[in-house]
Amino acid sequence: MPNPHDRPRQVTMAGWVTILGSVLVILSVFAQIGSLDSLETRRGLEELLSEPPADGLGLEVSTVLDLIRVIATATGAMAAATAILGWQVMQRSRSARLVLTILAVPMFLAGFVTGGFTTSLVAAAAVVLWLQPARAWVNGDPVPERYLRPPDEARRDRGSDTADRPSDAPGAPGGWPPPGPPQGQGGAGDAGPAPYSGFGQQPTDGTAQQPGQQSGQFPGPQGGAWPQQLPPYAAGDRAPRGPAPQPLRAGLVITWVTCAMVLLGLGLSVVAMAVDPSLVDEAIQQAMDQNPSMAGEVTTDQVRIALFVVLAGFGLWALLAAGLAVLAWVGRSWAWVLLCISAGLSAGLFLAVTVLGAYVAVIALAATAGSLALLIRPEVREWYRR
Repeated sequence: MPNPHDRPRQVTMAGWVTILGSVLVILSVFAQIGSLDSLETRRGLEELLSEPPADGLGLEVSTVLDLIRVIATATGAMAAATAILGWQVMQRSRSARLVLTILAVPMFLAGFVTGGFTTSLVAAAAVVLWLQPARAWVNGDPVPERYLRPPDEARRDRGSDTADRPSDAPGAPGGWPPPGPPQGQGGAGDAGPAPYSGFGQQPTDGTAQQPGQQSGQFPGPQGGAWPQQLPPYAAGDRAPRGPAPQPLRAGLVITWVTCAMVLLGLGLSVVAMAVDPSLVDEAIQQAMDQNPSMAGEVTTDQVRIALFVVLAGFGLWALLAAGLAVLAWVGRSWAWVLLCISAGLSAGLFLAVTVLGAYVAVIALAATAGSLALLIRPEVREWYRR
């Protein structure tokens, strides 16, 4: 019979469906964002907004495009997180299953807007992880026996339960055998226990020791003594975790260095923008000239304020990642899972920035990718499971 602690195939299937479905979601999101500015998309939205019931909402095409772009970006970010969580679930992480289930709900709803069906695959895989035998395995319990046998054998055993059940009448075919005579009351073969030296006699001295028994010891089996050496921890307790593995330490150090680099770069950017606002105003004006519809909706000051808010958000993200690294260093498994998600999202963000032409982000991309590769190594996962 298979080992009840081995990973069930349902968990493996759900994990890989989550990973592949998340990758497909990311690809579809990139394709949709690239087609939002096309003439065909604008004409389709104009026709949709000119017909009931959408004509009563008072929305403009540019507003709907911005809304779709925001939803698509959020969906891509959630898909990147669920791809990492799908791998962590296959490593028996309960916190990863919980976060995956939480993200699957808005991701499934966002699929109606982004037009992709692959979000449904991720949601379905998250549901499978809460069903047996996946639920028992992720919780750390042994898989129920009925899920360890082949399906045809399990069905045959369930069908034969009532047929093999004995009847209540004694002596009936397949029933319980009639009771035999009590021991010691006339049984020919009942010779009773064999006598030995001292049988039936009460010891005179309660402190008498048995052969091989030391003073202060309770008598052990076979007249000997129980062993003196005890296990380092009680039965049922978890083994001591021990020091953190070297890959985990290296990954956390890289995380701290990357966060420091990001905070330094953001700080220098904010100082440069505050000292000489014309550096940003020229870029904003060029963007407005390329998109005349935006020039009539926002001003340069509004764009500058929004840019400051975005930079502050990235700075807060870096601080939170550094804090999660501290908690992961002391052994908090949930902080380690969130840190892995943060590293994956950061790697995706730096990859997008690099593709757009900011090649200086290659350094941060290599750092975050290397940190993520170290954080998900087998010895690190085993250390957090203890």
